[in-house]
Amino acid sequence: MRSALLLCVALGAVAGAAPVQPVGPRDIPRLIDALGSEDFAEREAATKRLDELGALALAGLRAATRSENPEVADRAKDLVKRIERRAANDRLLAPTTVELDATDAPLDTVLAALSKQAGCEVVVGGPRANDTAGAKVTVATGKVPFWVAVQKVCAAGRLRVASAGGFVAPGAMPYNVRPGKLPDGTPVRTARNPNNTVVLEAHDGKPFPASVHGAVMVEAFELPKGTESRAVAATVLQVWPEPKLLWQSNADVKVAHAADAEKRKVIPDFTPAAVPQVQRLRGGGVVVVRNPDGSVTVVNPNAQNPLEVGPNFTPNARQSLVKLKTNASSASELTGSVYGLTRSGVEALAAVALDGDKTVTGRGVSGVALTATPRTDAKGKRFVDVSTAYEPLRVQPARVSDELPGAKLNAAGSNSSVLGVRVTDADGNVFDLALPSQQSGFDPSGRQIIARLTLELLDGKGAPRAPATVTFWGTYTRSVEVPFVLKDVPLAGGSK
Repeated sequence: MRSALLLCVALGAVAGAAPVQPVGPRDIPRLIDALGSEDFAEREAATKRLDELGALALAGLRAATRSENPEVADRAKDLVKRIERRAANDRLLAPTTVELDATDAPLDTVLAALSKQAGCEVVVGGPRANDTAGAKVTVATGKVPFWVAVQKVCAAGRLRVASAGGFVAPGAMPYNVRPGKLPDGTPVRTARNPNNTVVLEAHDGKPFPASVHGAVMVEAFELPKGTESRAVAATVLQVWPEPKLLWQSNADVKVAHAADAEKRKVIPDFTPAAVPQVQRLRGGGVVVVRNPDGSVTVVNPNAQNPLEVGPNFTPNARQSLVKLKTNASSASELTGSVYGLTRSGVEALAAVALDGDKTVTGRGVSGVALTATPRTDAKGKRFVDVSTAYEPLRVQPARVSDELPGAKLNAAGSNSSVLGVRVTDADGNVFDLALPSQQSGFDPSGRQIIARLTLELLDGKGAPRAPATVTFWGTYTRSVEVPFVLKDVPLAGGSK
């Protein structure tokens, strides 16, 4: 009886407890003050809640970076950097939103509608591609990110992503489709540029574990047969970015949590891949490969269909290998992030405003430095001496044929730039340029290219205009983080 009474009292206490109030913008001043609390737990809790508020807390946090309390200032600076970095990442990974609503329509017709909305080609590939393109599908997506729509189309038509941006999924067919026709005589669309196309192909198996975050989908594939390692179990993460993202390569992968089929935690393995030892034998063209796991592979590289060397799988630029210390054949949960390198579109990386014949210097995006000095020679010819400095691994100057934001190419198909540099007047009108001299080379560190240009202003007919701005245009490499949450991930290898 006493136990029942205590239970009732406890339940009554829970039922009567005030609900936990969510943290909102009004709490920001209090939370910022708590960053300097004498209680460590209180400081940590305030930091966590401000981080969760994100952009809403930025104004207050920026002001707090100037606080006389060093603890408040330091934590505010760290939060500002963290929130701004996350916001920039989200902007970069913002997805293209599409909407499909088709009933019993040819697959190729549905993909044509998807292509038009997404601004990239989505076509059918694989064996009997034209028959697959004519199959009828019914799909209604609502307004969703591009890759979510692709998933729904794949589910409706029993398809898989075979390739995107020229990178082929494990086990998929490279794109090679001859033109055909739908049952009504309409030509089946084919990829004009397979290296900038998303290709789907027929697939009778179960869907691969996948996670969509913004403009990127991450899929998990089993390692190809014969590439397993006895030391650890592994899976291949294939990154599918929207073509607009200009994804260059995967840089790293971080596993935050992994569990086996029994929900037990699994520890990732970060042991660097060992390089196989290759021993070439005289005569016969046979190669002996001593693999890192102790096994030996004998390969004839001159064979018509030579075997792949070694048991280790070497991912391509859009694949990452996740290794886990387990003998399980699957992971019930796998969460983490893939870190990638993307290239920006062409944009103004640095600009300086000219001031008479003075030398002006400015710095811009990704460490770009720009210096410009206007001058006029004895014959009245006008020049601007320009120096640019940038890391070639991160920055590439715009090409003459690149379209610049807000500027059309001229009749000759040129943007009137020289090695990425344009000169404009006060109204934004561009000068035609000649290049009397140029010098370029690496700085003493060997990391930066220094380019020195002498640009002659070709004003043409009419009164001469005054040059007002020198701009360096180009693209640069940016890093992004793509979180993923995957279920029932296939694993290969490990000691079974």
